[in-house]
Amino acid sequence: MTQRIAALFVVGGGFVVQGLLTITGIISARLLGVEGRGELALVVALSAMAAQLTLGGSLPNALTARLAAQRLTARDGVGHLVRPWTALAVAVALPFGVLFAVLHGEVGDPGVWYLAAAVVALALLNMGYRLVLGGLLGEGAPMPRIAVATLLPQTLVTLVMVGLFVVVDSTTPLVLSLVMIVSFAVGMVVSVGLLARPGDARGRLEGRDLWQLTRATYVGSIGPIDGLALDRTLVGAIMGTVALGLYSAAAALASLPAMMGTGVAAVLLPRVAAAQSDPVLERQVVRRWIGGAVLVLGVLTAVLVLAADWIIVLAFGREFESAVAVAHWLVAASGLLGLRRVLVAVLQGRDRGAVASWIELALTPVLVVAIVLAARADAVEAVGMAMLATAVASVTSLAVALRRTAPSRRTTVSAGAAG
Repeated sequence: MTQRIAALFVVGGGFVVQGLLTITGIISARLLGVEGRGELALVVALSAMAAQLTLGGSLPNALTARLAAQRLTARDGVGHLVRPWTALAVAVALPFGVLFAVLHGEVGDPGVWYLAAAVVALALLNMGYRLVLGGLLGEGAPMPRIAVATLLPQTLVTLVMVGLFVVVDSTTPLVLSLVMIVSFAVGMVVSVGLLARPGDARGRLEGRDLWQLTRATYVGSIGPIDGLALDRTLVGAIMGTVALGLYSAAAALASLPAMMGTGVAAVLLPRVAAAQSDPVLERQVVRRWIGGAVLVLGVLTAVLVLAADWIIVLAFGREFESAVAVAHWLVAASGLLGLRRVLVAVLQGRDRGAVASWIELALTPVLVVAIVLAARADAVEAVGMAMLATAVASVTSLAVALRRTAPSRRTTVSAGAAG
């Protein structure tokens, strides 16, 4: 019962965060207009891409797994790695700030470089936040601590933006970027304080081992089809910030099913991995969770597709009415991509994560080409169609792969933890 409550909590917490993101997306659209919303969307997309491609991608998952396996606290296990990780994070984040200025196109405008600096700052905070959360999960922190770490940063962003919306009619992308930076910095400090105190450490994690595990699960963990915001980055780079502003409004609505799928996958992965020594139990876990995911994601996706017209107009205003057409395609794609995360979790739990990685690698360049062609044709709705077609191909391929795999029969972890 405790594990089921924890599972519901993790999934529900992720859904609450996505709900807060949707609220901030609506408010930022109202405060910034289409072009300003597009600039802010590019800042957020590039900072998220920087984190996902580097230290915030598969390293947090590797950290969680190793801390749990060796029963170490995060401070004991990786305290010696904080300094080199920080230097590496700065080195890999800086190029994304430069990329923002290049994609924006007005490199001579000082304001563009201020936003570029915001990209770097948000990328660093994103990496650190994901690693701290991975540490909390790995050391088995109580659920109230995980709740604070999960919800605090975005809650602060939402509260401040609501306050701004009440007192001002408009603002700038830089102001809202600073709101996010300060909020996530506060959340980061609080989350670090929630980590368990150093104990009588029986060992510490080896950096080389962590990197080996990180590389092995890299592609499957980052999920480049939707995990790198490639669609928004390409739309912004090719079609401009106005088109990106419309597209990001549709993407804000579409992100709800994807977040739900990600939450289910996060809970399912350790349960599948723990059940590998008992094939019968493992198959029961897989059938139950995939069936539940299909039902929940199917209902949520259908509701959002049917209600997309009035939700976007009501939430974002008539100025964003052109986003409705692409929203229908993106919401449908998001539901399937959320299910894809669940299927990938099962394959990773069976030690077949490489199969998911190869499928992702094969489909990503196809998606990029399709988005580029659609964007060059100035057809933002076609971008949504490309996302849906890729989602269908991904789920179909993963389902076939899943049918051809079986439990790995590992005995290093007790199956009783999988319930």
